[in-house]
Amino acid sequence: MPAPVALFTYNRPKHAKATLQALARNSLASQTEVHVFSDGPKTAADRVAVEAVRELLERVTGFAAVRVITRQNNLGLANSIILGVSQLLDEYGSIIVLEDDLITSRHFLEYMNAALARYQNDSHVFSVTGHTFPSEYLRVPPSYPYDTYAGYRCSSWSWGTWPDRWSRIDWEMKYFDEFSNDPLMQEEFNRGGRDMSALLRLQHVGQIDSWAIRFCYAHHAQNMRCIYPVKTLVRNIGLDNSGTHSRPEPRFSHRALDETWLPKEFCPADSMDAAITTSFRAVFDPPQPSLEHSLSRKARTVAGGLYHKTRRLAARIKNRINPPVRNVDILVVNTSQKNGGAARAAFRSFCGLRNRYPAVHYLTLIKEDHDPNITGYLHQSAKRILVQWLADLDQIPLRSYPQRQGRTFSPAFWPNPLRTPLSRFQARLVHLHWVGAGMLRVEELARLRCPIVWTLHDTWAFTGGCHYMGDCEGYKKDCGCCPQLGSQTRDDYSHKLMHRKVKAFENLDITLIAPSHWLAEKAKQSSLFAGKRIEVIPNGLDTEVFRPIDHQIARQYFDLPEDSAVVLFGAQWLTDPRKGGDLLRDTLKQLNQPCTLLLFGEGVLPLEGCSHISVRQLGSLADDVSLAMVYSAADVFVCPSREDNLPNTVAEALACGTPCAAFAINGLPDMIEHQKNGWLSRPFDTADLAEGIRWLTRHPQQDQLRKAAREKAVSEYSMALMNNRYMALYEEVLKAAKDRDNQCPD
Repeated sequence: MPAPVALFTYNRPKHAKATLQALARNSLASQTEVHVFSDGPKTAADRVAVEAVRELLERVTGFAAVRVITRQNNLGLANSIILGVSQLLDEYGSIIVLEDDLITSRHFLEYMNAALARYQNDSHVFSVTGHTFPSEYLRVPPSYPYDTYAGYRCSSWSWGTWPDRWSRIDWEMKYFDEFSNDPLMQEEFNRGGRDMSALLRLQHVGQIDSWAIRFCYAHHAQNMRCIYPVKTLVRNIGLDNSGTHSRPEPRFSHRALDETWLPKEFCPADSMDAAITTSFRAVFDPPQPSLEHSLSRKARTVAGGLYHKTRRLAARIKNRINPPVRNVDILVVNTSQKNGGAARAAFRSFCGLRNRYPAVHYLTLIKEDHDPNITGYLHQSAKRILVQWLADLDQIPLRSYPQRQGRTFSPAFWPNPLRTPLSRFQARLVHLHWVGAGMLRVEELARLRCPIVWTLHDTWAFTGGCHYMGDCEGYKKDCGCCPQLGSQTRDDYSHKLMHRKVKAFENLDITLIAPSHWLAEKAKQSSLFAGKRIEVIPNGLDTEVFRPIDHQIARQYFDLPEDSAVVLFGAQWLTDPRKGGDLLRDTLKQLNQPCTLLLFGEGVLPLEGCSHISVRQLGSLADDVSLAMVYSAADVFVCPSREDNLPNTVAEALACGTPCAAFAINGLPDMIEHQKNGWLSRPFDTADLAEGIRWLTRHPQQDQLRKAAREKAVSEYSMALMNNRYMALYEEVLKAAKDRDNQCPD
C-alpha cells in the first residue's frame, strides 16, 4: 500500500481546495489514504473560515479513504504537525506530509513512495521531499547523472519520513546549551544556510514556533540528509500574503509544474555534489557584494530610476495625446468591481469566463484587486476619492428638478473624467452590466465596431434615466413628463436622454440578457429594445461557497438563541425605500411571536413598536463565506422589496438552504415557489407576509423546505450554468458577426 498522506489545514478554503484537487489527480490517489487535520480557530474571526474548510473536507473524494481529524482548540501548526504525524507513525511504516497550500504534480505520490522505499533502510537519509527551488536559483550541473540530490537542510513544503527517524527528534531541544557554546557545531549546522542557527535560537527563546527548524536539527544531529528532486514536483500557492510567513519570494516561487516528469534515477545519499551544495546554500545566503560592486549598483539604480521616470513621463504624455489600444477577447464593463449586487454578478461571470477566454478583461471605475486584467482605480488609492467625487458631476441636470423623488436616477450627462473610455480597448465583444455613475456616455456605444451583450440589472438601459419605473409606462414611447423627476414637461431630461439613446443604439449589434422573465418582458415592451434579441439568463453564484452550513454551528457562531426563530434581512443599504425596510417593520409588528431579526448591510433600520423582536445588526459583510454562515443561521430570509429584478440575496439564501419570503413582484416569482421553497405574498400585504414568516418558521418539515431551496439554487443559479449559457451566447453572437463580415464586399 502507498504511504498515507497527512494534510494539515487551517483557515484557507480556496488553498485547501486547490491542494486537494491537485492531489486527487495523482496517479496513485485512488490507492492512497488521506488523513486531514483541521486545527481549531485561534480567534472568533477565524471561525467562519475554519468552518468553511471543514465543510469542504466533508466532500473530498478520489482517494482510497479520507479521514478528517478536527481540533476544537487551536494547537498551532507546529503542535498540530508534531502530534498528528506522531499519531500516524504509530500505525504506519512511513508517511507523506503536506500543508494546505501545496500544489502537487500528477507524479508526486509515485515519486514520494518510490523515494520512501528506496531510502527506507539507508542510514544516511532522514527525510525525502518533492520540492526544490527554481532553476534560476538552484543550478544543477548539466553533467549531473541523477534525478535527485542530497541536501543538508530538510524541506517543509512536502516531505516524507519513517517512524525510526521521527522518534529521534528532540522536540524539547535539550541539546541547545551545548550547541550555543560550540561555534564549530553551529557552522556545520549552517551548511544548509546561515539562517538555521538564528532560527534555532529564536525557537529556543520562544519568539517563533517552528517544528521545521527542530526537524532540520535532527538531520544534522544524526548526520543524515534530505533527498530532493532536481526538478520540483510541488508548487507553493500560499506565497500571497494569505498566511504566516507567506510573502511573495521569487527564490521559492514556481510559475508551473512539469506534469510529465517523474524522477527515476536516485542519487546515493552518502556523497554530496559540491556544485549543488554550494548553489543550494546560495539560495538562502546570497553572496555579499563588494564595496565597489555596491557603489556601482547604487549608481546604476539611481541612473536607472531617472531613466525610467523620464520614460514614464514621456509615455504618460504620449498616452494623453494618443492613448494605446489594448486587444482583448471579451471586455466586461461594470461601474464597480464587487460592490453591489450587479457588481457581484458581473465579477462572478468575469471569473468564470477567464477559464475559457485568456484575454478577457474587466473595466470598472473602482477596483479592489491588483489583478492586471482589471482596469480601474484601486479602492485604497488616493485617486479613488477623486473618482467618487467626480461621479457626482453626473447628477448636475437633476438640480433643475427640485420636486424629483429621492430615487436612483442616472442622467448619463457627464462621464467621469478619470474613467478609462471604451476606446482604449479593441474587443471582439463588449459585455456591459451596470454602467451608471459616469462610467460611460451612451454615445460611446455607437462607436463600437463589435457585438455588444448587455446584462440588464435594472431598467435603466431602456428608460430615460430611472432604474425602476414603478407604474410609469413612458419607456414604451419616448419618456417625458417624468414622475420621478417631478416633471410636467414633455421635453424634460428623461425625454432628451431617451432621444440620445435612440441615436446611439440605432445601428448597434446588441443582444440583451435579462436575469428574470419580468425584466425581459419589460425590455421587449420598450421603444428602445422592441425587436431586439433578449435572452433570460439568471445571475450565477458559486454554489460550493454558498451552500448549507450546519444550522446549529452557524447559530452558535453568531450566539443566536436556539429556541426561537431567526429572521434575516439584508441589502447594500437597509434604508433604501425600494428594498422595503419599512414594509418589513410593519410585517414584524403583526408577527405576534418572539424572534431574532438578523440584519446585514449599511444603515440602521428603525423598528418602533416591535418589542417582541430582538435585533442583531452585523453591518456590511465583505466576504462570501461570512454571508453563507449568516444565511445558514437563519430560519427564513425576508425580501420585502417594492421592486427588484433577481436579487442576489434571495439566490444566495436559497443556495444555503434557507427558505425565503417576499412579495410576488417583478422577478421574485422566478425564484420563490410558493409553499415549496418559500412564501410569495400578495404585493405589499404585510399581514400576508407575516403569515408567510409564521408558516415557514413553524413548518413541521424544515428539512424539506431547506432541501427544496438548495435544489432550486443548484438547478438554476449555479455559476457553471450561467457561464455555459454566456459562453454559448458569445460563440453564437461572434459567429454571426463573423459571417456578416465575410458577406460584406471588399
